[in-house]
Amino acid sequence: TSKIGEDQLFYFQQRGVPPEKAVAAIISGFCREVFNELPMEFSAEVNELMSLKLEGTVG
Repeated sequence: TSKIGEDQLFYFQQRGVPPEKAVAAIISGFCREVFNELPMEFSAEVNELMSLKLEGTVG
């Protein structure tokens, strides 16, 4: 794992994505691979919890 790079945020911002949405998309994409390995009922719940936790945050 690593910090979210300025170049990653720049990529999203150049496409009109606000910083908080960019951070959420990057984290979600990273975590999705792990969540997909979980049983379906856990995967759905973890995805929902992560979405709630990331709402309104900025990296």
